[in-house]
Amino acid sequence: MTTAIDTTTSIAAPPDAVWAALTDWSLASRWMPGVTAMSGPVSPGAVVTFTVRGKDRTAVIDALDAPRTLALLSRSGPVTALYTYTLTGTAAGTDLHLLADVEVRGPLSLIARVIRRSIAKEDGVQPENLRAVVEPVSRPAG
Repeated sequence: MTTAIDTTTSIAAPPDAVWAALTDWSLASRWMPGVTAMSGPVSPGAVVTFTVRGKDRTAVIDALDAPRTLALLSRSGPVTALYTYTLTGTAAGTDLHLLADVEVRGPLSLIARVIRRSIAKEDGVQPENLRAVVEPVSRPAG
């Protein structure tokens, strides 16, 4: 596969809080562009269903190491995408790394670079969006 997204965002919250938001599918619409609903178990090999732009899609939890790594593998025709979220605790909270590998097969492989750029533009904001969801919740009331 070829990398479409490789980005890290610092979040001022402990890894457990970031993990809780990352795996709470009811929050997905707040940080995953285009996603309006998401459901399914959070367990290795589980199928997760998500609605994006009115269409139901599925992903498989390809890797799960709570509260450190979540990898979602999805296929849509000739496009296979593996989104890997890695959380690393820091003195300031958590670094959230998103690596998205996207493989394009068949005739669409001719425009694979365009597809990857489109995915990067759309989904590259996920870590920042998740930060915006997590930080207000984890800040103590003052």
